[in-house]
Amino acid sequence: MSDRHQLAILTRLRKAAKVTLAEMARACSLNGNRAYESAGAWERGAAVPRATLRVPFLGYLAQTLRLADDHATLAAVWDVLVHAWGWEPLDEADWHVIEAAATWLAVPSDPVSAPSVFPSLAQMPTAGRLPRPALLPPGSVLPFPPNPHFVGRTAELFALAAHLKAGGAVAGPQAPPTALVGPGGIGKTQLAIEFAHRFGRFFAGGAFWLSFADPGAVPAAIAACGGSRGLGLRPDFAQLSLDEQVRLVQAAWHAEVPRLVIVDNCEHADLLRRWLPHHGGCRVLITSRRTGWEAGLGLATLQLGLLGRAESMQLLRCYCPTSQLRDEELVAIAAELDDLPLALHLAGSYLARGVDTLTPAQYLAELRQTLITASAATVGHPSFTGRGPYGRPFPTPTGHLNHLEQTFALSLGRLDRSTSLDALASQLLLRAAWFAPGEPIPVALLSATLTAQPDQALVGCALQRLLDTGLLLANDPVAADTLRLHRLIVAFLRRLDDSEAQHAVETALLAHVRSLNDALDEPALLRLQPHLRAVTATALQRGDALAAALSYELSRHLGEVEAYAEATAFNQRSLALREQLYGTDDARLAENLHYAGELRDWQGDYSGAQPYHERALAIRRRTLDPLHPATATSLRHVGEIAHALGAYGVARIHYEQSLDMRARLFGDDSPAAAELHNNLGLLLNAMGELEAALPYAERAVAIWEAQAQPNRSLQAMALNNLGYLHRTRGAYEAALAHLHRALAIREEVYGPANSFIGVTRNHIGRVYHYQGRFAQAIDELQATLCLFDAAIGREHPITACTLSNVGMLALETGAFADARRMLEEALAIHRRLLGVEHRHVARGLNRLGLMHQALGEADAARSSLREALAIRRRILGEMHHDTANTLGHLGMLHLTAGRPQQARPLLAEALRRHLARLGERHPYTARSLLRMGQVSAALGDQPQARAFLNRALLIYTAVLGPDHPSTLAARTLAYAG
Repeated sequence: MSDRHQLAILTRLRKAAKVTLAEMARACSLNGNRAYESAGAWERGAAVPRATLRVPFLGYLAQTLRLADDHATLAAVWDVLVHAWGWEPLDEADWHVIEAAATWLAVPSDPVSAPSVFPSLAQMPTAGRLPRPALLPPGSVLPFPPNPHFVGRTAELFALAAHLKAGGAVAGPQAPPTALVGPGGIGKTQLAIEFAHRFGRFFAGGAFWLSFADPGAVPAAIAACGGSRGLGLRPDFAQLSLDEQVRLVQAAWHAEVPRLVIVDNCEHADLLRRWLPHHGGCRVLITSRRTGWEAGLGLATLQLGLLGRAESMQLLRCYCPTSQLRDEELVAIAAELDDLPLALHLAGSYLARGVDTLTPAQYLAELRQTLITASAATVGHPSFTGRGPYGRPFPTPTGHLNHLEQTFALSLGRLDRSTSLDALASQLLLRAAWFAPGEPIPVALLSATLTAQPDQALVGCALQRLLDTGLLLANDPVAADTLRLHRLIVAFLRRLDDSEAQHAVETALLAHVRSLNDALDEPALLRLQPHLRAVTATALQRGDALAAALSYELSRHLGEVEAYAEATAFNQRSLALREQLYGTDDARLAENLHYAGELRDWQGDYSGAQPYHERALAIRRRTLDPLHPATATSLRHVGEIAHALGAYGVARIHYEQSLDMRARLFGDDSPAAAELHNNLGLLLNAMGELEAALPYAERAVAIWEAQAQPNRSLQAMALNNLGYLHRTRGAYEAALAHLHRALAIREEVYGPANSFIGVTRNHIGRVYHYQGRFAQAIDELQATLCLFDAAIGREHPITACTLSNVGMLALETGAFADARRMLEEALAIHRRLLGVEHRHVARGLNRLGLMHQALGEADAARSSLREALAIRRRILGEMHHDTANTLGHLGMLHLTAGRPQQARPLLAEALRRHLARLGERHPYTARSLLRMGQVSAALGDQPQARAFLNRALLIYTAVLGPDHPSTLAARTLAYAG
């Protein structure tokens, strides 16, 4: 027998029960004037109802056709549907619902006294496994079937259950109405529908749907709950006046039986006060864009957020369950739509309609292009209008607008811009649209975009209005001082073409970011980076002065977080724009030129940096007053690059000129002067003038310590450098104290992976090395090397310095193969980047000579040490302690080769210079004394040998402690003598 003939049983049973096709359609949750045609097509076998209508259709058979107590007929009908429509056979849960319906049919008018055939409210779960959609208790009025594409929201469903279950079986103070709040398109109504289908069975008195979108239609919606399709309160109910119908329904709702009343789209508190049941067993669930309600209403609110990315992907797959949808395409589409459920529904429907002609990649490209180029004359991508590629409308699972921008416009229309509060709210909204789409916007920064600064309380009220319209989204409590705007609402608002709002945002953001860059407040800048990038990108399309300034500030920030390639690109873009706007000799170019030099400096390209700094200084000297602070800054930059290149005399001249200008302009105790005190301390240390260097470094730290709100980054730099100077002087405990303070501040400012952290950790590792704490030293230095490799790369002078330090530690601990590899690699990097005449190259040659000496490779050792000595003499001078170190190493080569007569003058000269520059109490001096003791012993002068060795032992013990390896070695030699 054909399916059509089998399905004739549906027609016979319907006619026997005197049920029309229209009544059948309504019982099956179909809406619309022509819904009866769909019901008729089912009976004829011309169409198959979708699977989500299984539960409503079972209710139609059990209740409307009254087959609940005729199991044989119902089972026979269902067997036909299994064969004809492919539906699942009835299971135990279905039969339980049918039994419940049979009992209710026996007592339809008195649910309070009816047997407890549906599970009680007390049995409603609030955690664990979600109940599946099931038949609702008789009398329920729910016009929407379950949505087959509903995904996720498990936590929200259980949260609603917990709110609505409060108070047990009787409503009261413990069971306040629950408001499900959020912007349009977030899925509030869909979640309420899903809750009703999954949890409605636990409300013995039924579930009822009321739309409050049109206040005038509310009485009719309430009255419909008491008619033949609802509670069936009286046989003559339809003949009663509307007021009487409403009164009867409200009276029924005041009974103690638990009922679920869903109020959809309510935005007005007065409607709730007027129409909601105030006592009895009803639980009320409200959906609303409005987030703030008067405390007197006693509402419990549940903020509905966007879908998670995995849920968004799952939702898109519901519409297009084909293999052509790859995960990466779904992720990209969901990201563009910012996980907004309505937008995902429209996108999925569009893809499903165009499955034969439209690939996901094509849709994604169209979508991105639309969001970028949309203007006031367009309405966004065609899918946002709720129609497919061929113009056919999509089904709407909630009965609400299926047009995305009409949904947004409806929310915007709630603002009455003739009032001062809503006018301010509108200004804030349009300004919010010019920040980065979808990113948290600091409330203070948004407020700063207003030309006239209103009272902050008024701003707060205006923002609450925007939250109530659903146009702005509140962030989580962790970021309670921020708000966000959905990226699709951004696209909608930008098509209003408010250039004044855009300019206000750019100006306010520029001022704020410039102050953060000046303060080196990287944590704050990292939080703002998405906005700075987005606003700059939009401004650069114009190519004006404001765009150039934004691009420069973005470059400054990116350089500080070591994104050097991007920083260089944005700075170059800013420089090119300013050259077009102002010419090539304008003072406004200087900051770009200096920053171009700094970026090269930070990447180790010192010679490449020098011309940029020198050009900037020349421009400022030509165009600014002789005592201009910007010129002092240029002098500092030129001094720093000369310092890095080893041109110490040139560096000192520029540093001292800059310090003199800043002291005259700002005072010698100003933070501006502290920078130069710091630089001069480092320079004098590099020149070997250790005693002269220390006061400068201490002065820099003291200036920062005296500030009420010091620049934490520069304070950390001063502490780091003072610790480094103490290390070179052999004051290791003082060095560690300052270095650990610097490290704590830098980790607070930059996080754990910035190269500034590596600089300080490298110094700490070197102190541990000198103290003989080799295990701690290797841990610190290897961690530093990994950090530098990740942050700035292996091909960088700073990375090579740390690599060389690890190599020296390997040499001292006997790992000779590792030592050779690392020392040779570090030297090669320094030669490539810095050229042959550089102190880092000299140090690398010196260390390579020590390695060759330790391995017994005397000729190679001598060659490396002589080359190092020549460079150090040219760059550092004869009296520098590093020059003295190399002299001493050459002397020891002669001594170990059995030539004490040739060794003695070299070792004596090294000792003289160490005493002159470092003083008696320094490990380098102690080492020179030890060596003089060794050469004296080799020459047979035992008294002099003992004198030298004892002096060395005293210094090592005092500076390094009695258990340091150098102290132990000195003790062995002294006692042996």
